[in-house]
Amino acid sequence: MNKLLVALIAGAFASVAAAQTAPAKPTAQERQADVKAATQAGSGSSASTQATAEQQKANVKASKETAKMTTQEKNAAIKASNKAMINPDNPSGSVAGTAAQQKANVAESKGTPKANVDLKTKEGQKKLDEGLKKASTP
Repeated sequence: MNKLLVALIAGAFASVAAAQTAPAKPTAQERQADVKAATQAGSGSSASTQATAEQQKANVKASKETAKMTTQEKNAAIKASNKAMINPDNPSGSVAGTAAQQKANVAESKGTPKANVDLKTKEGQKKLDEGLKKASTP
């Protein structure tokens, strides 16, 4: 009986070991065929790829035909946009106008009272905690 059990266990181990052998590796040609099939399936169709390539070619050609602006033309365009009042509070677009606007903004902000000043004190924090507790209870 013991010999029979030993033989069965040995047979089970042998079958498990045989099942764990590595499968044969595909050849390079088989792998290339798999990659080609996956690439064609993933990219939609070669017709759409060709159409995209033609569109890109046309776009590049059109962009090369467009004349580039010279430095003088760029400066003129910038000055014109400044005169078009991009910032209505600073119609000149100059540095002096910007500095004056900044001074006005600082003066206005200093006149505005600060929010939550009392949170820096322990009493203010206690009031905040009490208020939050009241708000959280139904």
